[in-house]
Amino acid sequence: MRVLLVCDNPRVASQVSSALLGEPGVEIFAVGTPQRGVAVLDDGDAFDVVVADNDTAPSGGFYLSREIKARGQMGQDVPPVILLLAREQDIFLSNWSQADAYVLKPVDPFNFSEALHSVVAGAPLPALPGIGGDPTPSLLDVPGDDDAPAEQIGGSIGGTAP
Repeated sequence: MRVLLVCDNPRVASQVSSALLGEPGVEIFAVGTPQRGVAVLDDGDAFDVVVADNDTAPSGGFYLSREIKARGQMGQDVPPVILLLAREQDIFLSNWSQADAYVLKPVDPFNFSEALHSVVAGAPLPALPGIGGDPTPSLLDVPGDDDAPAEQIGGSIGGTAP
């Protein structure tokens, strides 16, 4: 499993690394800014998950999550995002930024590892303290069947109304 860690705080990076220490096949690639994280993904590097400390300067994890999800809405294959939050009050913003999950800091290694594996597998998040996620749909997300023809979703451009 390839993990992109976006964090500029050595203590938080150590908590995440410790949580994944000893797990076979886990490779952590760390960058210090959200902008560098986006650039790494734009360069085509494939990751199974992005873990971002929301307090990373200069723009934070909410920016990173929104940028990654916007690229996904434009057709790019993007990994799920887990945000590390310092305050419970930021849960709303984590959901707004469409992060797939959040983990409250300090990172509990056992709960974090379980949440990370659930997110990567596309499974529901475990009911554990300090872990959750309920991403808010984007205005670009079209409700309904993703495979439905355009006529069923919103009609054709320039066509007549039924």
